[in-house]
Amino acid sequence: MKTIVAYVSAHGFGHWAQMSPVLDALHRTDPDVRIVMRTALPRDVLEARSRFPFELMPGQVDVGVIQRDAVNEDIPATVKAVERFHHNWDEQVEQEAGFLRETGAGLVVSDIAPLAFAAAAHAGIPSIGLASIDWHAIYTPLFPQGHFSLDQIAAAHRACNLLLALPLGMPMPSFPRQKRIGLIARQSDTSRHELRQRLGYADDDRLALVMFGGSGMPPFRMDVLAEMTGWRFMMPALPAGDIPTNVRAMPDGSDMAELIRAADVIVCKPGYGIVSEAWRAERPLVYVPRPAFPEYPYLSGWLRSNAPSCELDREAL
Repeated sequence: MKTIVAYVSAHGFGHWAQMSPVLDALHRTDPDVRIVMRTALPRDVLEARSRFPFELMPGQVDVGVIQRDAVNEDIPATVKAVERFHHNWDEQVEQEAGFLRETGAGLVVSDIAPLAFAAAAHAGIPSIGLASIDWHAIYTPLFPQGHFSLDQIAAAHRACNLLLALPLGMPMPSFPRQKRIGLIARQSDTSRHELRQRLGYADDDRLALVMFGGSGMPPFRMDVLAEMTGWRFMMPALPAGDIPTNVRAMPDGSDMAELIRAADVIVCKPGYGIVSEAWRAERPLVYVPRPAFPEYPYLSGWLRSNAPSCELDREAL
């Protein structure tokens, strides 16, 4: 049996939004392929975007960026977490290489945990990266030149056999072997009418999907939404207290591609997953800026050039 071990960062849901269509296509092409997921993402999040069987080996495979809330990064906490994760790097690489050998991995695919590339090289297994951002590029402004964490990540990236670089992303110069590819995004084939019926909305309801990823919602006045007559709002979870009658929570286990297709507009922070899936569904975005995140200029530039969208500053939100 052919075994692929897929490493997926748990920093938000965008990395899984990139990886899941690829693994789905691999499984459709060859149903005998065995897919092992290595990630700290919870199983329900993985299953919500997967149509293929997989084995889950949970665990932290990278740090990403620590969020204070949905739209604000905690840089000091990120620096400390990265240093903690990388201080015993060699031992982690050795243990992970042993895991890959025991699993019988024939290929490692990572989005975009550097540990995967280092461990695969140590185990003599080819590795492929799939990403629109990478942690070396993200962390470079946060650490002094020559910091051990940056050096370890750069060495891991040099060990990657090939990076498949996605649109919407930032330059990733620490990968010596790259190939630029097209947009990867899931798309619902169900009609908008059927999706609306399933969700309990009429075809002529104006529906806004308010979605800020896995870090919770930024603060805003819920009561004001009641004044926006004719509009309906759907959100991942509702806070305690009085909720306007035109605001509902998303159903548990919702398919994000279906929710996007059912909506008229998406209110969000920009990330690869939400931007790419909204673009595929031909839905406009209203997005809140993330100026401290290095990926933001590339995403916002792409939106301004290619997609019906509008930046909404935080005070206006």
